[in-house]
Amino acid sequence: MSNQLFVNPYNFIPFGSTIEERRKSRESVYRGESHLVSGWLTVALDTKTPLIVPDGVHPKYWDINKNRYIDNPSDDEKKNLHKEYGFLRAPGETGDEPVIPGSELRGMLRSVYEAVTDSCTAFLLDDKPISQRVPTFGSLQKRGLLAYEETITGSGERRWVLYSTYAEKVAVQVKESKQVEETYLEYKNGQRVTEKNGDFIANHGWLQYNIPVNTKDDYHIAYLQENERIYTWDFTREDGTPDRIRNEEPYRALKSALQDRPRALKNRNKIPNKNLQNALERAKAGNDNKIPVYYFMVKRGNETLVYLSNSSIGRIAQRRKWEEIMGVHVPCDNTDRLCPACLLFGTTRGKGLKGHIRITDAKPVGSLKSEIHTLQILGEPRTSAFEFYLRKPKGQQVTYWNFDFYGEKVLDCNGKAHTEYHDLGNATPRGRKMYWHSSVAADAPKGKMNSTMEAMSGSFEFQIYFDEITEEQLQNLVWVVTLGENRKDSTRQHKLGHAKPFGYGSTKLIVTEKVIRNVSMEGNSIEVSLDRKGYKDINTKQGKNLDQGAVKNLLIMCDTRSIPKGVPVMYPRELDKKGNEYIYTWFANNRKNADRLRTLPEPVDQRLTLRGRWNKSGSGPSDSSGNFQNRCKGEKASRVAGRVKFFRTDQNFGYITGEDNTDYRITLNAYNPDIQAEDLKKGRSVTFIPKNLNGKWVANQCRLAE
Repeated sequence: MSNQLFVNPYNFIPFGSTIEERRKSRESVYRGESHLVSGWLTVALDTKTPLIVPDGVHPKYWDINKNRYIDNPSDDEKKNLHKEYGFLRAPGETGDEPVIPGSELRGMLRSVYEAVTDSCTAFLLDDKPISQRVPTFGSLQKRGLLAYEETITGSGERRWVLYSTYAEKVAVQVKESKQVEETYLEYKNGQRVTEKNGDFIANHGWLQYNIPVNTKDDYHIAYLQENERIYTWDFTREDGTPDRIRNEEPYRALKSALQDRPRALKNRNKIPNKNLQNALERAKAGNDNKIPVYYFMVKRGNETLVYLSNSSIGRIAQRRKWEEIMGVHVPCDNTDRLCPACLLFGTTRGKGLKGHIRITDAKPVGSLKSEIHTLQILGEPRTSAFEFYLRKPKGQQVTYWNFDFYGEKVLDCNGKAHTEYHDLGNATPRGRKMYWHSSVAADAPKGKMNSTMEAMSGSFEFQIYFDEITEEQLQNLVWVVTLGENRKDSTRQHKLGHAKPFGYGSTKLIVTEKVIRNVSMEGNSIEVSLDRKGYKDINTKQGKNLDQGAVKNLLIMCDTRSIPKGVPVMYPRELDKKGNEYIYTWFANNRKNADRLRTLPEPVDQRLTLRGRWNKSGSGPSDSSGNFQNRCKGEKASRVAGRVKFFRTDQNFGYITGEDNTDYRITLNAYNPDIQAEDLKKGRSVTFIPKNLNGKWVANQCRLAE
C-alpha cells in the first residue's frame, strides 16, 4: 500500500524571546496606571463540532462480555470495564442542565493569552524521570558493567561504579514458540539459551542480551568481563557529607529505563528486562553482583555525564527537569516580576496574586442536541517523541536529539558510519501545544481502554468580569476571545473540552456585549453608570505589544480552513508486517534511518502533511489495538455487506439490512463523517462493521460499496 498523507492532530505555537522584558510588577502595571477599567463581557459560545465536558465524578460501568451495566464495581473490576460519562450538569430552573465550568473556559482563554503575549507556562509537567529509546541508527556501542561496591576496602561505604569490559560474542538465533507465544534464543547447535540476562556464567562472564526486533537476522549475545574502573559516582555536598541523591543516580536511571511501558506490540524483552532489574536489585542489596549495561559519556562544562541503558537501542533516562527545560518560560514565582498572563489571570506561586478577571459557568441558550460517542483510545502526552516535541539542534549531521544530548553521524577510519553523542547546551521545546480543527473521527468499539461520552451541540452564554485592568489588557482580552473576528460564521475558532485530537470541541466565541462600569462622586454620594456597547460596536482589533510571531502561528492553527481538503487529521500510524495499524510502528520506522527522519512541520509551513500507511477501510485516528478485524473481536462479524432499508435526512438516521437479515441503525454524524445523506438512497449497497451499542446493533464505520 502506498504512503498516504495526514496531518498530526497537534502542533506548537513557538515561544517568543521577549518574556523577560514583559515581566513587570503589579504596582507598575496597576498602581502606576492613571485609568483602569472594570465591567464585564457577555460572550456567546456556539459549538461547531460536538463538545465533550465529561462529568468525571459519576461514571457508569459497562461489562462488554455480559452486555450490561455493573453497579458499584470494585477497583479491580473497574480495570476490565468500559466507562461511560455523561455531560457535566448543574442544577437549573428546569432541572439539571448541561453546563461548561468557568474554570474550563478560563484555562482555554489563558492558554491563548499566554501564547500571544509571550507569557510563562503556568503549569509544568511532573518531574518523573524522562526517558527515551534511542533510534536504531543511534545505537550505543560501548558495553560496561555497573557495580555497587566498596571504593575503599573496609570502609563499609558503597558507591556505584562503572567498568569497561572485554566482550565475548556468541552467535544465536531467535526462535518463536507458537504454542505459548514465546520468543527465545537458541545457540547454533540447537541448544536453548536458558541462562538469565545479567547472570554470571562461569568461565565466560556476565551474560548480556536483548531480543532484536527483526527476528530473522542472526544475533549475538555477549559475555562481559571487567576491564578497568572508568567512573565512580562519589558526590559530596558543600558540608562534606555524601550527596545521596546524586550518588544513587545510576540506580534510578537504569531502573527507569527497565520499567515496562505498555504499548501495542508484544514486548519480547519483558523477561530479559525483568531479569536485569532483579540483578540490579541484588547489587543494590549489597550482593557481589554486576549489571551488564550499554553506556556513553559526554562532557557538560567540567562535569562528565554518564548515560546507561539496558540495550544498544534501549531507553536512556535524562537528567534535565522541566523547570530547567522551559528556561525563562517557567511559571512566574516572583510578584515583582510577573508575565502578562499572570498579571491578568493571577498566580498561586510565590506570594501569589489574585486574578483581575472572573469567568462564569456557561449555560445553555435554547435547546441542545445530545449525542453519545465511543471514543478512540486517548493517551498522555508523549514528550519522548523528540521529532515532534523538540526543535532539531543546528548542525548538518545531527541525527537524534532529546532534552539532554544529541547524536551526530561520523565516519570511522574504514568509512563506516556511527553515532557520537554530545551534550546539548539548551534543549528547545517546540512551543505551546495546540490542536488543529477537523471533522469528528469515527466512533470506536467499546473496550476497557477507551470510554463512551455524551457530547453536546448548540449555544451557551457566559460572562467575563474584569476588575481594574488597563485598556490595553482589555483590548487584548477581547481579541483573544474573538480571535479578531466577532462573527458567528468566522472560521477562527477555539478548541475546548475533551477529545480535541479527534475533532471534538471546535467552538466560536462572540462578544455580544461589552459593559464598562464608571464610578464617580456627585456631592456626598457615589454614582455608578454603565457604558454599554452592543455586538456591532465592539472593537476586536489587537491591543499593543502582542507577539506577532505567535499571533501568526495561532491564526493558522485556529482557522478551520488551514487543513488541506480531504486530508485526515490523525495520529501517525503505519501498518506492520501483519497488516495491523500502530502509532508505535510509525515512530519506529521513522527512526530507522537518520537521512529520512521526518519531523513535525511548523504551523506556518506551506506543507503541513506527513506520510503514513493505514487501512483505507478505516476512518479517523487509529488507536493502538490493531486493525479493524482485530478490534472487532466479539462483535457479530468483522465486516458486513448490506443495503439501505431507508434513511430519513430530516432526522439524520435510518436502517441498513445486512446479509444476515439483521437491521442495523445508521446515524451519519456519529459514525459516517464522509458519507453524504443524499448518497444513502433506498437499496444502496454499503459495507460496515457491526457494533453493539447498549443492546442495539448499529452500522459503525460504514462505507459505500464500490
